[in-house]
Amino acid sequence: MIAWDDSMSTGLPNIDAQHKEIIEKYNELAEALAQGGGAARTMAGELLDFLQFYSVWHFEREEKCMEEYRCPAAEANKQAHAEFMVIFGQLYEEWWSTTMDLELVQETFTKVGEWIRNHIQRVDAQLLPCVREAG
Repeated sequence: MIAWDDSMSTGLPNIDAQHKEIIEKYNELAEALAQGGGAARTMAGELLDFLQFYSVWHFEREEKCMEEYRCPAAEANKQAHAEFMVIFGQLYEEWWSTTMDLELVQETFTKVGEWIRNHIQRVDAQLLPCVREAG
C-alpha cells in the first residue's frame, strides 16, 4: 500500500489529484493481492489497462507543467517517464501473453509500486519549489 503524504506534493492540485488516483488504483491491487486468487489477477489486469492509457495522458500534462515552471528536473522527469513506459510495456505484454499467474501479479505489484513511490517523491516533488517560486 502507498499512503499519500506531503512529501509527494507538486504544488499543483491537478497533478497531485492525478497522482492520488494512480495511488488509489495501486492500493486496490494491494487489497486484491491480500484476497488472493482470481481477484488479484483481475485487479492486476485492470491496473495495467488503467495505466496503459492514464500514464500517457498524465505524463504529457506533468511534463508540460515541468516546462512551464522551468523545473530543473524536467529532463530527468521525461527520461523517467520513458523508462517507465518500457518497463510497463514489458509487463503489459507479458501479462496478456501468459496465463496471468500470481507470481506475475506480485512482480507487477512490486515493480509498479517501487516506481510510483520513487518517482513521485524524488522527481515529481521537485516541481513544488518551482511552483512556489512562480507564486
